[in-house]
Amino acid sequence: MFRKVKVGDMIREGSKRKRVLEVIDLSNGWQIVKTENEKSPLDFKVKLINSEHPQGLTIKHAHLAIDFYGKLCQDRGKALRILEAISKVWQGVNVKEVVNEYEPHTRGLVGYSLEYILYSLNWILEQEDVNFTGRPSDKQEELDEKIKRQGIKTPEGRRGSQLAIALFCDIASGIHPVEAFHSAGLRI
Repeated sequence: MFRKVKVGDMIREGSKRKRVLEVIDLSNGWQIVKTENEKSPLDFKVKLINSEHPQGLTIKHAHLAIDFYGKLCQDRGKALRILEAISKVWQGVNVKEVVNEYEPHTRGLVGYSLEYILYSLNWILEQEDVNFTGRPSDKQEELDEKIKRQGIKTPEGRRGSQLAIALFCDIASGIHPVEAFHSAGLRI
């Protein structure tokens, strides 16, 4: 078992200590936490706390994209329901409501639970928006098109997180994750 963290606790990150800003307790006993970060005054990191990672493992959208690819390989229909659920959360629908609506339709898939995916991505996408400083117009048009092809509408003020959503859209459209990461300009 691991020690549960609470808001205000300090957790180690290398030689530094970071304050826990928010905590979500998942039904499997894991915790997802927001900790301080340094890119901007509003910046934060999203971490998993569990028995394997009692000091926290930084959750990245790339981890979730690879998990999504595995789900697509197992059952494309159920995996596309996960993309729908991600889209709803991105649109601002309450995560718990989306988990309750979509969990019965995605049950049995390998990998991360829908609850873990949606709560993690909700914060990761928020963090991408917080740190967004702009992108070239041709890249913006490319992302707009990828997302539109999947029938997803970009919410106002969410351009920073569009890159992550476009990554999931690329994978859903049949692009291998490695190629999708390269297209997004993400290091793997």
